[in-house]
Amino acid sequence: MRKSRTLNRGVQLPRRIFLGGLGLAAAASPMPGFAAGDPNEQVDTEPTRARRPKPPYRVWFQPTLFQRDMDLYEHMTVDASGWIDPRLSEATGKTTLDWVYGLQHPWAESSEYWQNACSIAERKKGEQFVSAGIAVDEWVPPKLERNPQWLAEGLRAGRRANPDVFIAVWITDPTPHLFDLVHDGTIDLVIVEGYTHVAPDAPASLTTSWEGGLRRCDAMGDVGLTDKTIFCFGHITPGAQRNGQPLETSWLRERAEELKDRYPEMPGVAFFQEGNKDTPEFRELIHFCDRLSGELWPDNKAVLRGGS
Repeated sequence: MRKSRTLNRGVQLPRRIFLGGLGLAAAASPMPGFAAGDPNEQVDTEPTRARRPKPPYRVWFQPTLFQRDMDLYEHMTVDASGWIDPRLSEATGKTTLDWVYGLQHPWAESSEYWQNACSIAERKKGEQFVSAGIAVDEWVPPKLERNPQWLAEGLRAGRRANPDVFIAVWITDPTPHLFDLVHDGTIDLVIVEGYTHVAPDAPASLTTSWEGGLRRCDAMGDVGLTDKTIFCFGHITPGAQRNGQPLETSWLRERAEELKDRYPEMPGVAFFQEGNKDTPEFRELIHFCDRLSGELWPDNKAVLRGGS
């Protein structure tokens, strides 16, 4: 079941670099690799490592309005789509994971692609910054017969060589191979695609019922992995959905509270944003989802639901 894409997924998503537009001037501090007193005297420096995500995970896929208004995503902790430049995420207290193919990879020839994706060389942005990890998109019926074997081998080898890498995986129906990768510590976070709503121009195959989304979460819980699993709502879009009805905020709140009650060990929530039209209605829907995530999955676990 293939996710809708705003961008062509034939290649790695291009990075959006917004540092200049936000006034984060490099001239305010010495350039990495050079001594402050003498611009010609190069010194050895270690690359800056991005913060590694930790619970609660408040995840977005394609937060396309972030560069225009970061306040819309105040409570977001992770961009698991590679949309935001990871250096910008780091500067604003968040984390971007690099986008990589999952089982739908159309031209893999070995495990090398996934092993390399975990490496420092592939995660480097410029010379002085290393992203925190990767978001594998996605765990679906494989495009190539050997993709499940290659993906598993590649991620395990990548983890061994880079124990600091954070690995998240977007999934539809989980399988025993996935369970094994989470149990052995290769995968840090599973993001369940529970797309009960899709945009009118999206393939109908993207949707699942609410019960279908819960079934996927239950499958993770049945093998003791609820604490490594979060649910993703989608598509977050203000227009009429395939059924002719818009996504209502009252429905989102009811379902999010149901998740919180049903899976108290679940360490967060995710949202798949579809589209980038900057309208008041879209902004309000995004802002609502953001506030809801911060309310139900707060930083301080001692804060009661509904508290400030």
